[in-house]
Amino acid sequence: MADPPRWAMRIRAERKARLWDVHAMARRLRDTAGDDRRDLPDHEALVRSIRRWESGRISVLSERYRLLFCRAMGVDEDALFADADPGHSQHVSSDSRVSGDPTGYPPTARHDLSAMTAFRGADRRVGGGHLYAAVVGYLERDVAPRLFGGADGPTAFVAAAALTEMAGWMAHDDGRDDAAGQHFSRALDLAGVGGDRQLEAHILGSMSHLAQHRGRAADAVRLARRGTEMLTGTRTSAPAMEARLLIMAARSFASLGNSTECTGLLLRAERTLEREQTSDPSPWIGPFDEGSLALDAARSMLALGQLGEARRQSHRAVALRSGDQTRSRALGQLVLAKVLLAEDRPEEACRVAMSVIDDTRSLSSFVVTRQLADLGGLLEAYRGEEIIAEFQMALDEALAERRWLYQWGGSDRGPGSPAL
Repeated sequence: MADPPRWAMRIRAERKARLWDVHAMARRLRDTAGDDRRDLPDHEALVRSIRRWESGRISVLSERYRLLFCRAMGVDEDALFADADPGHSQHVSSDSRVSGDPTGYPPTARHDLSAMTAFRGADRRVGGGHLYAAVVGYLERDVAPRLFGGADGPTAFVAAAALTEMAGWMAHDDGRDDAAGQHFSRALDLAGVGGDRQLEAHILGSMSHLAQHRGRAADAVRLARRGTEMLTGTRTSAPAMEARLLIMAARSFASLGNSTECTGLLLRAERTLEREQTSDPSPWIGPFDEGSLALDAARSMLALGQLGEARRQSHRAVALRSGDQTRSRALGQLVLAKVLLAEDRPEEACRVAMSVIDDTRSLSSFVVTRQLADLGGLLEAYRGEEIIAEFQMALDEALAERRWLYQWGGSDRGPGSPAL
């Protein structure tokens, strides 16, 4: 097993110097979070996360937890996390032709990694609608000229693949699924030229998600399995990515009503995500964690009508998302609202949905907005109740406010799109 990153070893050393076990560390983090502790996972889940961080099984720590550790221990962030930048602490798969530590990359590639990290962080807070044009512009201006005749070699193709896949997700978030599909297909070709097998498998997972979203469950299963088979041919450990591919297939089987295949894959995904990370993942792939798994598990259980488990998983998905992860937290809350409505608890569903409206006013996400509109349609049957009427008024106002965020008339969001 690879040694933990230096920042993880510093956290463990600081904790032991204070005679804190991991349970005491978890309590300190929750105490430090204060009123925001409701966004943290429960105590046992936080203990498990601390153990994974300290062992190096998870090699990237979010900004929020970095700040919590520093405040809890009274240590300066630069001293504790001097080497924690994802763009500088991970390396590409040894199966890739662009292997090695990113600090040895050409300056342009390191700049691409930094740009991708910045885009990803902003995307979590403000949504793809605000950032899609910026990412496409960066690809056209900064990356494309280096693909042929530049000094970066295969690294330029890997960077182009990763950023093109990111553009695909932002197009999807903006309601442009045809464009998203084109970006994903182009990204897969670029990753193949660059030789990053992990990135190829990751992109296949994104293509599987899009196929599932568009009602093509059989294609979604095929793409997820293709990604899983691709990973088996690598010499590196990628449990998070394997779990992501398994959950993509599970969601598809749920939409087909196959509970046996779905639950089996969900269990495999959970066990896989708990496996130790024995080598660093490609730095070009997006994260997949317990919160991501919980959200997709909740969606799957809701599709199968297993409401108790869907409610438990959606609560967990929301608890594992901090306040700066606006879109993913909102998506978890919307699944929870649908579960509550399916349980004939419309007042509770409205309260959850009202929170989504309040928290996403600055978020440009067609996916979230469409799901809010869909929920409003489901609540029409309860319109006579006062809280439902209040929610519908708030929803109508929110949808009116957000119309300007979207450029209507595109083929992706034409007649089949809700009239927001």
